[in-house]
Amino acid sequence: MADAKGALQLHDLGLLCFDGQDSAAFLQGYLTTDANALDATPALTAMCNIKGRAVLTGYAWRQEQRIMLLLHQTLCAVALDFLRPYLAFSKTRAAVMGGGVIGAIGLNLGFPALNLDDERQVLILEPSDGPASGFGKSANLLENAPPLPLDEWRQAAIDRREVWLEAATSGAFLPQMLALDELGAVSFTKGCYLGQEVVARAQHRGQVKRRLTRLEWSGAPVMVGAEVQDANGRGAGVVVAVAGQGVAAAAAEGHAGAALAIVAEGANPPLAAPNGATKFNKCATA
Repeated sequence: MADAKGALQLHDLGLLCFDGQDSAAFLQGYLTTDANALDATPALTAMCNIKGRAVLTGYAWRQEQRIMLLLHQTLCAVALDFLRPYLAFSKTRAAVMGGGVIGAIGLNLGFPALNLDDERQVLILEPSDGPASGFGKSANLLENAPPLPLDEWRQAAIDRREVWLEAATSGAFLPQMLALDELGAVSFTKGCYLGQEVVARAQHRGQVKRRLTRLEWSGAPVMVGAEVQDANGRGAGVVVAVAGQGVAAAAAEGHAGAALAIVAEGANPPLAAPNGATKFNKCATA
């Protein structure tokens, strides 16, 4: 991804806004990271259910008394429904924000762009932002930026072993299965949050038997949520992220690309989709 450069509108991402004097205190009981330590720089985080399974992953940051949470579009309504019973007892309002999200790689944009890492940035376009605002000016600037294919954006996340959970994969995996602990998206010192006891137990007892694995795929296109089977036809894992580029050698024969999957330890290769139309190979550098 070192040569990738450009911008695109990220239609598959959405934004939740938590507003009110208790926003940080409220989210402290649900985010896997320390909500009280949030600042203007987006931080990778997650939210778990009572069984310790991640309901969503995304980036959170503080904007004055508001806390913003960037996540997959299919989980915006899910997250609000999940939190509604708890919000009733807090001085915090939560809502889906309209406007849009623009992603950029390699452009080194200034404010109001937000840095996800040293290459990726996002711009949040609020509905009230007019053409004369800072957001509006940035949007106009991006109209003249090189177009960035969506697969380039997805590949950049895969290269970082970063999973954006969506409806097909929500509520199924411990944070450690998604390598969130390796990426600094789980705090083991912040105190209690929903699912924390299960997450901590798995960490200290080493009970996680399924791990995030980098795969290269070829053959029929693969979707997030697709099952991965081992050589004996047994379920060995689930695809949690896909990009449609990668294996040049297989491109002449059909589709090919990269993926992340939660795969059982010791899964017997070769790995494939249930119908055998898609083949998976583990990456040595994953």
